[in-house]
Amino acid sequence: MPEIREPDRLDKLLDKQFVMTDAGRIDRIRDLYTTFNDKVDLDALKQGGYIDAVDKMMEPITMSLDDHAPEVVAYWAKQGMVKEFHGQNDVMSWTEYEARTGYHWEDAEGQAPQNTRKLWNSFVPVSAFRPENRDRKYPAVVVLHGGFNPISVIDGWGWVQEAARREWIVIAPSLELDDIIAEILEKAEQLYPIDKSRVYACGFSYGGFMSNLLGNKRPDLFAAVAPCGAPISNGFCEKALGPEPQTPFDGVSRAGKMGVYMPVMNIYGNLDGFRFPFYDFKDYFTGESGTKDLINGVNAWARVNHAAGISLDAVMALKDREDVSIEEKCIGLPLEPDCRETIEREGITSYIASLKSEDGIVRTRIMCTMNMPHWPTPEMSRQAFAFFSHFSRNPETGESVYHP
Repeated sequence: MPEIREPDRLDKLLDKQFVMTDAGRIDRIRDLYTTFNDKVDLDALKQGGYIDAVDKMMEPITMSLDDHAPEVVAYWAKQGMVKEFHGQNDVMSWTEYEARTGYHWEDAEGQAPQNTRKLWNSFVPVSAFRPENRDRKYPAVVVLHGGFNPISVIDGWGWVQEAARREWIVIAPSLELDDIIAEILEKAEQLYPIDKSRVYACGFSYGGFMSNLLGNKRPDLFAAVAPCGAPISNGFCEKALGPEPQTPFDGVSRAGKMGVYMPVMNIYGNLDGFRFPFYDFKDYFTGESGTKDLINGVNAWARVNHAAGISLDAVMALKDREDVSIEEKCIGLPLEPDCRETIEREGITSYIASLKSEDGIVRTRIMCTMNMPHWPTPEMSRQAFAFFSHFSRNPETGESVYHP
């Protein structure tokens, strides 16, 4: 057989298909880095080894278009995870929900069929089913999908692979309302040995906005959150956004109100909404500077975590300065030397900004990944889980506990 040339091999990887939307739209890996964002330097990703890394990350959703397929379940078993499906018969009555909460939501165009049932998938380490581990408790991460995405998409986002390496449990719900997630978590805790002091939330795109909202609303459930593919904010919303249900929120952080910390790590690419560097961000609809809103979001979390706020003037001043670090220049935040970091792995570069709480502990962190559009990277899950590992929450007092 003739030897496959490297460009041909990489193109074959890029042409692998997966299910992008709950309505069944099929996309290619290539579309993520070309069709949806023509600013990505695809050649650089090829030459740096990133295409192999993203292919490996997305393997469970490109090997079959059905995440219930035996080969997909077998894939997870080889990773040391038991994948199970729940809620197929648990119908979501929006009429009853509206009567109970006063919140009205409907899928007028039929674009979100998954929201008709309280579906959730679980990924549990094989070791949790062994008799010798009957008393062992496992950290758990709630992973939230993006708008229009099927629940299956999180199989290819790297979160579950990282959980497998750490022997953590993953819960992936279809409905992303905080009270429904609390209900699902309660069911999961009855089935699996979840450590209630180490439950975390993360998500990408719409799931990023929702994990940000969970961090603001539910310090009683989560020890830390990692909103990705979306900027952090105070979580305020007045109504449902797009096809996904989202109850209104008053913008008051419950952790701040309780006087407890809520650690947060925010991650997305510099080509994802073009929000990095912060001082250059322009609102897509108005063309006006959106930097103030971004900084307000960062400062909202800084207040919750008792970190020093960042002034808009200090951010804007970075634009014309040459005497600043590469992290400050690319992220767009003024940072002390011990609060910035550069990571180079799998052909991509990421910059990390850390905001220290008044006790010197980093509880607010922002990561910018270069040459990256609106899609997760393997490093995203690695960094988020590493951040999570430092925090737990006392389920009795609600206090955030730091683990060096």
